[in-house]
Amino acid sequence: MMYNLGNTDLASIGFTASRQDGSDIALSGFLDMPARLGKTFQDWADEDGIEPYVSASEIFFGGRDLKLTGFITGKNQYDYMTKVNSLYSLIDSFTGLVPLVTDWGTFNVGVSAAVTGDYLSDKGIKITIPFREPIVTMNGVLPVGTSSEFGIDGVSFASLGGAFIELSGDRRNRTAPKKMDVTAYGKEGYVVTKKEVPSLTFKLVIKQASYSLLKAKILALMALFSTPGMRNLTVNNDKIRAFFVKDGFTVSNIYAHGSSCYALVECKLTESGVGGTIINLMDSLGDLVTDSNSNQITVRI
Repeated sequence: MMYNLGNTDLASIGFTASRQDGSDIALSGFLDMPARLGKTFQDWADEDGIEPYVSASEIFFGGRDLKLTGFITGKNQYDYMTKVNSLYSLIDSFTGLVPLVTDWGTFNVGVSAAVTGDYLSDKGIKITIPFREPIVTMNGVLPVGTSSEFGIDGVSFASLGGAFIELSGDRRNRTAPKKMDVTAYGKEGYVVTKKEVPSLTFKLVIKQASYSLLKAKILALMALFSTPGMRNLTVNNDKIRAFFVKDGFTVSNIYAHGSSCYALVECKLTESGVGGTIINLMDSLGDLVTDSNSNQITVRI
């Protein structure tokens, strides 16, 4: 596998890519959806849940963390540490973001934390390089809904590439009361408050015949979750849930070789928690209704 950092092939200085835990490749984080920047909701003390900020003008995204793991070997410790120091000197020479060119894509990154060298033997060391990609290109094709009974915004889980789905968290819970400081003289104070916002964890295994198809499905999911407005989730034996994604999602357990490629997407879904259900307004033909700025109009029913 190719890993070229700052126009230097890491293999040329003795770096051999390994595997991330639960994966068959050496790189992690490169398919993660970044979290949103700025204020994403308003928490009103006198209302259940939160008021989500989901207009187009309120949605901005940050960067994501990547990690590359591999080995450097040598005839003895002196030999392999000479190669390790060559890697460190390469990193020291960077004055800005540099391209990390891989078989999985090209990412403009900076080294974001300590590069760790874990002793394995007198002839080898494990190297872990943490990166930060501050600007993430999310250029997926927005999937089109087909009024599927189960899915997100009418897009079936199968169309999203899903081979398995799990929904956990506050699915069957009454969320906790909101915390509020109370002071009472000579006795324990108390106050009855509204409920906290419900939080769900959504897991989807995406399985495709090639890495390029797997990546396309994950980018499409990013496009769906970054669209203005609330999303609607329907799963078997559950109510319709209106949610938005503010913390992005992680992609792990990536297997990208062979004729069957798959990965686990894990995403925190935040419901508004207010009364009713927020849906996207549609006309009689089933088309989304937008305002003069092409933002989707949502209503609470």
